[in-house]
Amino acid sequence: MVRYILLLVFLGLFTVVQAQNDWCNPLQRPMGVAEGGFRIVGGIAAGCAPFTVVVEKTISENPSYIYNYRGGNPIDPTVGYMLESRTTATYLAQGSYRILQLASFGSGSAACQTVEVFERPNFTAKSCSGRRVQVVITNDSIAQRYEAFSVDWGMGGAPTRVAKSPNMTVSFTYPDVSPRIITVTGIYAGNAIRCQQAASNPVTPSNVSLSAVRIRRVTTRTDGLADVLVEGVMGIVAELQISTSGSGAFMATGQTVNRNDTTTLTVRSIDALKNTYCFRLSANDGCDNTGSSVSNEVCSTNLTATAQNRENLLEWPQYPATPAFITYSFKRNSITTKGVNNRAIGTDIDANVICGEQYCYQMTVVLNDRSESVSPLRCVKAISNEIPSLVRNPYVNVLEESQKIEVRADEPATGNTPTNFKTIILRSTNGGDFGEVAALQNTIAFTDETAQPDQQSYCYKIQYENTCGNRSEPTEPFCSIRLYSKSGKSIEWTADSPYTIAVGRYVIDKLDEQGNLFDQIEVGSNTSFSLAVNDFDTTTQLFRYRIVSFSSNAPPSYSNFFVFKRNARMSVPSAFSPNEDRINDTFFPIGFLVNTFQMVIYNRWGEALYQTNDIKKGWNGTFNEQPVADGTYTYRITFTDSLEQQFVKLGTVVLVRKPF
Repeated sequence: MVRYILLLVFLGLFTVVQAQNDWCNPLQRPMGVAEGGFRIVGGIAAGCAPFTVVVEKTISENPSYIYNYRGGNPIDPTVGYMLESRTTATYLAQGSYRILQLASFGSGSAACQTVEVFERPNFTAKSCSGRRVQVVITNDSIAQRYEAFSVDWGMGGAPTRVAKSPNMTVSFTYPDVSPRIITVTGIYAGNAIRCQQAASNPVTPSNVSLSAVRIRRVTTRTDGLADVLVEGVMGIVAELQISTSGSGAFMATGQTVNRNDTTTLTVRSIDALKNTYCFRLSANDGCDNTGSSVSNEVCSTNLTATAQNRENLLEWPQYPATPAFITYSFKRNSITTKGVNNRAIGTDIDANVICGEQYCYQMTVVLNDRSESVSPLRCVKAISNEIPSLVRNPYVNVLEESQKIEVRADEPATGNTPTNFKTIILRSTNGGDFGEVAALQNTIAFTDETAQPDQQSYCYKIQYENTCGNRSEPTEPFCSIRLYSKSGKSIEWTADSPYTIAVGRYVIDKLDEQGNLFDQIEVGSNTSFSLAVNDFDTTTQLFRYRIVSFSSNAPPSYSNFFVFKRNARMSVPSAFSPNEDRINDTFFPIGFLVNTFQMVIYNRWGEALYQTNDIKKGWNGTFNEQPVADGTYTYRITFTDSLEQQFVKLGTVVLVRKPF
């Protein structure tokens, strides 16, 4: 009833103060409305949503409340306010709320208080390098309502106060990498506004160091581009930067790495064959130290190789001045050869080259931070105008088994090449002009398949051509030894030397039918030899001779074989008298150089009367142990010599038992 009367009183005043619409302003209230009074229990007029307030009257009677007064006549039904007698209200969203009290104090009273409602702040927590954690408080509508913030790092110590600003970033370095909970609390009017669910984020500090990002190698390619091998770290964004040597200004390439791995970044749109470029990495862990750390610096390097007479010239640009320089290291055909420790040196000579051979060089600049710069691989074929010297120790020889002529020599003392050389063989036949008969590849041994060393002597010359096409002078002639016989009683041989030096002495080798050496005869410098009577014994059918020449510092040279051959013979009597007078009682032939033997005796009707395979057993003139009649009988003798040549001898023999 009292609240109703109060309402009538205020309605009576409505017509007077209709234009006055903010009752929280005493100057805009109706005349006669006294200042009421109430308080917020606990004295806290600010809190975090959901925030509940309890009001308590002080000097007013029969109060009613509007908990979200936004201006205007509170008792005008058209405005839409509802007077409530409850003394508690809960605010679910952030904002500034005004509580308007209307009471029956005097002719009526009004009082107003403001409640500030907040929400928990938004923030991010990022683990940076070096166990450092960065907190960024989001500058949004929530943050705008606070006047400052408090960051609790989860270490138990005093929190960090952060003033409100457009960029509210703060960081903390932890002593270890243990997981932590970071809590951010807003501050208003000097008081921390604590929410039922605190604004907190878990974080694990990282031991990652920006200095772990580094360049390991810069390789200059033959197309002028550069391959940069970088070593990245997870969580750190490293951007490759480039600078033209001497400029000092590094520019971003737009290429990044952020993995815990090694990666090759190819830098294009440059020509590292003409200019020197230096590279480094700008390390960024995503925290507020962006760009504050750069890696080691490694520059590109180039190399050229030029073939000169009997040497290769290597040239390279001086590596940029840096305390990290240790040495220029060189590889030749993938094998490390030498190092140059003076940075100011830019040339080197490789004189250990062979004409026509290809050599591939690569230079590596070694730096003391374990990084390196590698040049392109440069290949060049060595050249030379050096004329090879004569081949050494040439000689000619007749091979024992094949009886072919073999020509051999040692390589020249100078101007030779181990591979891709040629040997030109020149030959003279019957004293004619020398002509080329063979061009050998990578060998100085030659077998002359067309020569007939038993028919004539052949003279040879040798020329040597190295890989560069430079050819030596031909050697002096050297000739094969031909052994022959002008008569059946001596042997002779040609006097031309099988070497380019004189023959020291000759030796005659005498071999039996099986090729076994059973005698050697020293003949000095003679070129003929008379055969002695004992050279023609009755047991040897075939004689082989050859000449062996000797000279100082030269291998022996052999001639062709010369063979004396005698045929087997058979002497057969024409008659015999088997009358037991012990004179010519048996018919048997006498053989010379006979190996196998068979004899058959036939009568005039062709009947075989006697047969033997023993040349020492003859026919005694009997058949079936009975004497045959006197008369003429036929014989067939078949025999072979020691060379397996077969002979047949046919004839007749007269059998007469009466003495002749």
